Amino acid sequence: MAFIPAANFQRSRDQQTVAKVFVTCELTIFALDSHSATGEEWTDNDNAGTSAEAQAFKRACACFGLGRYLYYFDGVWVDLDERKQPKTALKLFGWATPEGWRQGLRPQPIAGVHSGGAASASVDSGSRENQQPAKNDIAELVWQIEAFEKPLGKSLYRGLLKRIARVGRPSQIQDMALLRKLLAHLQGAERGLGRLETAVGITGPEALARILKSLKLDSMERIDNLKTLKEIVLKLEEIARRKQPNL
Repeated sequence: MAFIPAANFQRSRDQQTVAKVFVTCELTIFALDSHSATGEEWTDNDNAGTSAEAQAFKRACACFGLGRYLYYFDGVWVDLDERKQPKTALKLFGWATPEGWRQGLRPQPIAGVHSGGAASASVDSGSRENQQPAKNDIAELVWQIEAFEKPLGKSLYRGLLKRIARVGRPSQIQDMALLRKLLAHLQGAERGLGRLETAVGITGPEALARILKSLKLDSMERIDNLKTLKEIVLKLEEIARRKQPNL
């Protein structure tokens, strides 16, 4: 690691005159190769050295392919609770898991992200993956959809497959727009179940049992559509609000 301070100059975003610290990291993997990369940070950051060092090390690792998949992550919208924590567990994209990678799933490059030598090699070899982007995208969406069967339960999961796509298995769908529509409904169902779980924590299971009975359902396993799930959630949340008016 080499730390190199830079002269003061005016920062465009706030017109402040500040210096930068630059760090050069050379990483060697014995019997393989050496790669170097740089990192930088403004010196008015209390952790400028640490940030620049981490950036340089990360970039040097990426030259070997280590952690390169992190560059393919884009933003994901999630619902947060009152403590600013995600209400539902986040799911990795299929290509970011060992199982998905073994199945041949690969990330699609994010606009503006350059992957260096790997990208050049892909172009030189005919860019086999880029010749079939639709096939990769469909496989990724199918993998994401299949991951919802366990958290939603078979009845709700299969019910949405039949209602939205009129199929028994997501692998039977080859239309990207339909896959995205189905995925959005599954994500909505998962959020609904999360809200229901929160409400049950306030009302107790007896309130849920009464609502199910009023709808002539003997258990949650009988729910196979979003309309019924939404009706149950809204009724349960109304009971929860009466118990805790500050919700």
